[in-house]
Amino acid sequence: AQVLDDLGTLLGDEVAQEGNFIIETGLDPRMQQQAEKILLNSVNTTGASIGFSQGAITTLNYRTGEIMAMVGGKDYNENQFNRASQAERQTGSTFKIFAYTTALEKGISPGTAYSCGALVWQGQQYGGGCGGGSMDFYSGVARSSNPVALRVAKAVGLNSVIQTARRMGLTSKLEAVPGLVLGQSSSSLLEMTAAFGVLGNGGVKMPVRTIRRVWDSNTCKDRQNFKTCRLVFDAADEAGTPVLQASTANTMTTLLRGVVTNGTGGSAAIGRDEVGKTGTTNNGVDLWFIGYVPSREIVTGVWLGNDNNQPTSGSSAQAAQLWGKYMAQALK
Repeated sequence: AQVLDDLGTLLGDEVAQEGNFIIETGLDPRMQQQAEKILLNSVNTTGASIGFSQGAITTLNYRTGEIMAMVGGKDYNENQFNRASQAERQTGSTFKIFAYTTALEKGISPGTAYSCGALVWQGQQYGGGCGGGSMDFYSGVARSSNPVALRVAKAVGLNSVIQTARRMGLTSKLEAVPGLVLGQSSSSLLEMTAAFGVLGNGGVKMPVRTIRRVWDSNTCKDRQNFKTCRLVFDAADEAGTPVLQASTANTMTTLLRGVVTNGTGGSAAIGRDEVGKTGTTNNGVDLWFIGYVPSREIVTGVWLGNDNNQPTSGSSAQAAQLWGKYMAQALK
């Protein structure tokens, strides 16, 4: 379904519906199969015990923008709604990357320390939870400290954070309120995963796509060889857009590595120098982990939850664990 949608976007819906096209996609069938199997297993076992009944996984090659695997729910036959690309969910702490990225772009050093004590902003009280101490970006990101992320965002301004999120590919509604930093706005898993891919790709944003090439089968000189047909579209012709300084993207990768090595994303560790970020929304309604493996240029996002926003008794650790299980197999 996603390929047909993308074909319509590329060629126009009317032309796409005429058919007679030979389409080459970036899909990796083995990865796709593993993602489907692992998600279903996770929902049936972990989900049954902690209260999530749905999930989604998406994997991109961030160097090309190609979707390598996409699972929009536990069972496509039962429900065709694609939770990876169509559902917009609150992003929780995965959104904090935009605050830290903005600060680095504005020249704030990652060694700068901010208080992790409670704060009041726009009339709202935000709890501390670390005594009267302070944390630099390394600890703030690794431990996912809310007060530190809020103070970083306050230093650069909420509108700047929104501009960064937009440059990195978010199209959903973003309001300039403190809760934005903690992920109270909603985005799709696909959009968020692609935004993390920008960090992996040295600050260059690629168009996200399922389609690599399209040929017109009506024009083939030899019906047995599709390469003799007229090439209608070739993704290799499309360049990426630099949206961040490479140094910013590389520093963010270092910060996100700490999340897995000594922070909230320890359950995602697979020994491949992976990096990523956890996210849990209020009452465990949305459980996220988005991470990438720089040596393989692959980024994967995982979301777990319920279609009716029913709370779970889980945390982002379950999403991180699923990510690790899937990526360990997918990268074999």
